[in-house]
Amino acid sequence: MVAAVSGWNDAADAASTAVQSLVAAWNAEPLADIGPEQFTDFATLRPMVRLTPEGKRSIVWPSVQMWHARTPGSDVILLLGPEPSLRWRLFCEQIVAVAERFDASMLITLGALLADVPHTRPVHLIGTATDDTLVERYDLQRSTYEGPTGIVGVLHAACSDAGMASVSLWAAVPAYASQVPSPKAAAALIERASEIIGTP
Repeated sequence: MVAAVSGWNDAADAASTAVQSLVAAWNAEPLADIGPEQFTDFATLRPMVRLTPEGKRSIVWPSVQMWHARTPGSDVILLLGPEPSLRWRLFCEQIVAVAERFDASMLITLGALLADVPHTRPVHLIGTATDDTLVERYDLQRSTYEGPTGIVGVLHAACSDAGMASVSLWAAVPAYASQVPSPKAAAALIERASEIIGTP
């Protein structure tokens, strides 16, 4: 399973762009949705009004979507949606339940953070895991972070509790360009995740 959560974890839209690109490139098919009602503070994350070609108004709710793709290396579940505002443990239980239902062997989360890096240099990636085998096999760092966390940290803890391997990949994007999408960072995340999955 490859997951990206928009919002705080997604500087310059790098992680969400990476998953959207994989959905398109791998011709992924819809698999599941996690509805927003239990997990979203709609005063903070507003639904969007759209007009259909016939002029009818419709509401687009900020749900978490999952897709399935077959690749030369492995079957992959792709997950993308907003960071939930509420009930993080229940949210993570639902994601882990989907992973277990389809026998996913690993979760890879994609994220992007603001850093003092120039846009003219190659993207600096940080890859962490808590399992020593994964650290050695994929040349990652052992996660030693302590402090406040987002849904990504909680999701990795839920995977650990369920006995599922997990890897966290973060791209550093220039702090001075935080409002501008970074296809370069998205491409770096895609390349590294694909190496770990073992697929082009």
